Amino acid sequence: MAITIERNETTPGSTSKVPSTIWGGPFILGLLIAVLGIVSLGATLVTSLVTAVFFGAMLTVAGVSEIVAAFRVRKGGGPFLLYLLGGVLSAVVGLFILVYPKAGLAALTLLLAGYFFASGLFHAITSVVDRYPRWGWDLFYGAVSIFLGIVVMAEWPISAVWLVGTMVGIGILFRGVALMAGSLTLRRAMRQVTT
Repeated sequence: MAITIERNETTPGSTSKVPSTIWGGPFILGLLIAVLGIVSLGATLVTSLVTAVFFGAMLTVAGVSEIVAAFRVRKGGGPFLLYLLGGVLSAVVGLFILVYPKAGLAALTLLLAGYFFASGLFHAITSVVDRYPRWGWDLFYGAVSIFLGIVVMAEWPISAVWLVGTMVGIGILFRGVALMAGSLTLRRAMRQVTT
């Protein structure tokens, strides 16, 4: 059996295809993810419902896994009841969200509103009390987060339609943009190395 080794020789006028495959794949993936983010922002209700169903499915799987882990831990003398009750709770909440995705979406929206409000309050108070360098930015973030929490709570049943889908769409869009920016930075760095 003979082994042949091919040499990749390039002439001065030609360029190698390897560098473009290194940064091109992540760029195209980022572009597709950014387009998916834009589509998600255009259909926030569908995105919200899909997110709620996905969240419910993940909670159900986690609950079942925790119940199985409870019986495995029981043999070793671990916290059986803690794992069992936690698993049952997760599975029941996940199944509830799967059966009633709109109610699950409303609950997720309330949780997000509470998170925005509490996080904003924490950032605002901490920045004013500590007055560390550039504390004004944290105060600004806190004020915006408090405002967003109040708006979501004030418009609550209606805000369930758009909030989760909008946040997921923005997250997907920025992830795609970050991938494209990272691949272009890699391309620039590779050009500097080759020159």
